[in-house]
Amino acid sequence: MDQHNHDHKHEKPDHPHAHDHHAGESRADAAKAHNQCADSATAPQKAVEQQKKDHEKMEELESKLASANDKYLRLMAEFDNFKRRTAKEYQQLIEQANEKLIKDLLDVREGFERAFKAEKEGTDLQSFVDGMKMIFSKLDSVLHKHGLEVYCEAGQEFDPQLHDAMMKSASDKIPEHHVAEVLEKGYKLKGKVIKHSRVIVSSGKPSLAVGAQSAPSGDDEAKSAFEAEAGLDADTDAEPTCP
Repeated sequence: MDQHNHDHKHEKPDHPHAHDHHAGESRADAAKAHNQCADSATAPQKAVEQQKKDHEKMEELESKLASANDKYLRLMAEFDNFKRRTAKEYQQLIEQANEKLIKDLLDVREGFERAFKAEKEGTDLQSFVDGMKMIFSKLDSVLHKHGLEVYCEAGQEFDPQLHDAMMKSASDKIPEHHVAEVLEKGYKLKGKVIKHSRVIVSSGKPSLAVGAQSAPSGDDEAKSAFEAEAGLDADTDAEPTCP
């Protein structure tokens, strides 16, 4: 009995801070558990709020998409109207241009009528010819006014972009590869060739030694290249190459 009391007396009391430490851990655990419970309780509410935000964002994007699609359709409609209006205006411009040309040609037509009437009434031949010349001059003036340009004269250098070579012919006066004679004039409308001139191309001076053989020179090669470009055969001088 005494021994027991003695042992009991020698037991060390608990440290006073130990109780505080255990109490703090208990409070922390309790707070953590409380927070977990609170989070568990608010989780459904947060999910609902996030779903609501997502829905609002979706509606906003759908609204923007509908607005953009509406603008696109409006622009397409406006562009289609613009194309139709532009095509109509272009057609009107063509018709107006033709109208101006026709009006100018009416004077020429009336000039022909007056000339034929005078010829039937027994006007002398020279007066009739003079009248025809005046009408031709008027016609030429009208066509020039509307952008027509007549080109091609004898002596010009042959240009396959402007001339159609009908044949070749030797010439004492016209250099080789130049226009020796104009069969038909060429025409340009506002700078664009609308009808090539038809010409006879000079093959140079007549050869004095017929049948003479000589080695090909640089000039011969150039001549061959020219004839190939013009569509002429070196052995067909003064012979037509097309009907």
